[in-house]
Amino acid sequence: MGIWFTLNLAGFLSIDFVGIPGNILILGSFLHTLVCTRKITTAEIILSKLAFSNLLVVLTWGLPLTVQASGIHHVFDDLTCQVCLFLYCVGRAMSVSITSLLGCFQCIMIDPFPHRWLALKQNIHQHLYRIMIGLWCFNFLISSTRLMYSQVQVNATNTKYVMNYDFCVVVFPNYFLYLGNGIIYVVRDLFFLSLMTLSSSYLLRIFYLHGKRSLNTTHKKQAEMQAAKAVVTLVMMYIVSFGMDNVFWIYTLIAYPNSKRFTDARIFFDSCYSAISPIVIIFTNTKIQLGLKCITRKRELHSVNTISKHREN
Repeated sequence: MGIWFTLNLAGFLSIDFVGIPGNILILGSFLHTLVCTRKITTAEIILSKLAFSNLLVVLTWGLPLTVQASGIHHVFDDLTCQVCLFLYCVGRAMSVSITSLLGCFQCIMIDPFPHRWLALKQNIHQHLYRIMIGLWCFNFLISSTRLMYSQVQVNATNTKYVMNYDFCVVVFPNYFLYLGNGIIYVVRDLFFLSLMTLSSSYLLRIFYLHGKRSLNTTHKKQAEMQAAKAVVTLVMMYIVSFGMDNVFWIYTLIAYPNSKRFTDARIFFDSCYSAISPIVIIFTNTKIQLGLKCITRKRELHSVNTISKHREN
């Protein structure tokens, strides 16, 4: 029990310590670019939305689970439980939706025959905010059951249709609602995971053809290929992380009772992507790296100037 407690706590602490500053750094970097240059690309807008969704997941999911894993119980009341679980489900759903959108958008950007996708590309540029609002509204609606049926603990001992989230439980009034809600979640995730798989497969095919031809490409094309490789990495990470989570989710729908360790493993896999993806974005995005270098240089110059003034005085 002591080893499992230590591993559980260390896992969720690592998600918090990596996910929160990483996603904040991405948001701050793109916000700084927007303020300074008044210009931000569509891909950067999508990445900033992804970072915000991931940050929402870590704040409303990683932090409560860390508190729970540390052995501190009865911290949340029913209202806090409902709000945290609802926001987590919305953030998780937006994360899968935006990652899928990012993969499809990158396919359009590096397609060898861009003219055939020109109309679709223009529509995405013009209606990106409408697409985002539509995704938020859709996922708000799907996740509304977490507001209606969530509570801190199960009151009735004979309650059967329960989803356990450690710090919070979702108690469904009947089996049909329990199973129906689970099926909706699985179908939605499988739809977006299928889009991710198709987009990543297409991108890998483009990489293969590009390497086989060994043609001289422009700097812009090389940058697009580099961005596409980063997107493929994100998509693969998502497929592994949330693919495992959906396998566990399907198992919880058909198996009674569920092991506590099994639930903890499912929850951990569910949180990994939101913490690890910022690392991939930071190490593959040139603008963020340049921004970090500029900040480091400014701090070094400020330190040197401060020391020089102190010596002169």
